[in-house]
Amino acid sequence: MDDFCKICFKSITDNSLFNLIKRKNILCEKCFSKMNTKFIPFKIGNVKGISIYEYTDFIKELIYKFKGCYDYELKDIFLFRYLMYFRLKYHGFYIVYVPSYHIEDERRGFNHVKAIFESLKLKELSILKKKIAHKQSDQSSFGRHKINDVIEIDENISLKGKKILLVDDIMTTGSTLLTSIDLLRSKGAKTIEILVIAKTKKKKKEEY
Repeated sequence: MDDFCKICFKSITDNSLFNLIKRKNILCEKCFSKMNTKFIPFKIGNVKGISIYEYTDFIKELIYKFKGCYDYELKDIFLFRYLMYFRLKYHGFYIVYVPSYHIEDERRGFNHVKAIFESLKLKELSILKKKIAHKQSDQSSFGRHKINDVIEIDENISLKGKKILLVDDIMTTGSTLLTSIDLLRSKGAKTIEILVIAKTKKKKKEEY
């Protein structure tokens, strides 16, 4: 029985090497190509990060369907082709999810960031919490600088000597990630790296 693409629902019948060595496939080559993998490097301060995809209309639509329309079946499509690579690259890291507001998670039925990245099978540290509902894209530049009033860290945790992989779905201004980095460092994190699904294009006046 053929596998079916989780994006277009068409049967996957191609004979690519990837499909031959995988027991189950969830993306057809056409949809995978449209996702347009870029592995874009960036920095927030002196912390290195990778954006897997360019924030195209296609990626924006996929994230909206998953996150906004609660299409849980899409959770695996973003990392599917790169699981082994990232598991090796971040071996020994603890994964920390950029938090979403708990009421939004309850309404959705899942934490969208965790749903995407838990397939990396890294040890998790659920130590960041969003105190109020907040979207960077809806805030003024002044409001973005107040993000440190929105996110808090578990005061009872110590990260001394630990390597942290900080993950999120979309990076916009970088202020949420920057605040998260500051909080992680305050608890003694040895190394911090960032992995996001996509990041929007940087505006001229924005600085990370």
